[in-house]
Amino acid sequence: MPQNIIKDKNLYKILGPVSSHLVTELNKSGQSVFSLAEAAQILETDNKQVRKLLHDLVKKGWLKRIEKGKYFLIPIDVDSTKPYTENQFLIASKLIYPYYIGFWNMLHYYGYTEQLVNTIFVASPKMKKNLLLLGINYKFIKTPTKKMFGLTTIEFNGMGVQVSDKEKTLIDCLDHPEYCGGINEVVKGLWNAREEINFEKMFDYAQRISNSAVIKRMGYLLKSLEIEAQVPLGNLRNLIKKGFPSLDPSIPRKGRYNTQWNLLINVANEELLSFKRV
Repeated sequence: MPQNIIKDKNLYKILGPVSSHLVTELNKSGQSVFSLAEAAQILETDNKQVRKLLHDLVKKGWLKRIEKGKYFLIPIDVDSTKPYTENQFLIASKLIYPYYIGFWNMLHYYGYTEQLVNTIFVASPKMKKNLLLLGINYKFIKTPTKKMFGLTTIEFNGMGVQVSDKEKTLIDCLDHPEYCGGINEVVKGLWNAREEINFEKMFDYAQRISNSAVIKRMGYLLKSLEIEAQVPLGNLRNLIKKGFPSLDPSIPRKGRYNTQWNLLINVANEELLSFKRV
């Protein structure tokens, strides 16, 4: 049933004393995602009784069951029959740990692309099945622990969320263009970020990521954008290893081989740079 804005003093009449206490406490603490055990702790009762109460709240549209033993509290002022898309970063931060939000989401957050998607990309060393929650897809990308660097914290409603910083966002997108809309979005991101990112830090990140394809794509794109002076290309070329990875691994391996960067160019430069002519 749709929920309208309801004052706390009226929750008792609508939900009853126990349910209203739980909903009120969760709202006050900003605890949008919580477990069965956390609900039992708030109510100071056993899991069996709380499980039935939570089941009833799901049926009434107050909660959304995410997975076994984990629930999402639909905000009081949100119509539970419609997709809820606000604070999805906050929700993602409660779904897995350790984690960080990056790729296409942060490319957009930093203003390096105008493209907005209804998927939240969550990197973590742990494996987790993707979720569809209230109209938003949560995609979990298994990421080696050694790649869990270059992170910063941003705040939403007074709560911190771990995300990739500007330079790491671009490096991650060079590492996995398929998680940011393809290499066309990466080259656009590099161009839009060129005056505010620290290229020395980006060069350091490119070495730490331990993927020669990142070095190759980075060098080729910086040269194509004519901003190669920001990073000495000779230093990049010294790090090149054997093999010809695709410029864009998300599309078929058809194109020409660039021996300067040991890269299969499967996206024409005219297409890569077309955004500059718009």
